[in-house]
Amino acid sequence: MQIQAKLKHTEIPGEKEQMCLKNICIHSHSQLSDVLDIFSRKECIILIARISSTSIKDPETRIDLVNELYKHAIKNNYTVFLQGEERIVVVHKSVKVEDIFNRK
Repeated sequence: MQIQAKLKHTEIPGEKEQMCLKNICIHSHSQLSDVLDIFSRKECIILIARISSTSIKDPETRIDLVNELYKHAIKNNYTVFLQGEERIVVVHKSVKVEDIFNRK
């Protein structure tokens, strides 16, 4: 079952920060440092990452990569969502995420 969600930017009083959408395809574990560098820049981003299962064939390597990405994202005030087996969406805490199926 796939869950659809709407992303909505929530204004933080006194803060005028530009939201940026980034899309990346990760083909190897060596690219992880480039992705983690995005979090250290303190930008407010929505990151859509595709972890290439054809390039990273070992499931343990993919799991380690996702765990490392998750650890750094959480530490930098981001939330991580898995979208299927290959896609990850990482959003800043200032982005309000609503499940469109739970509306009443």
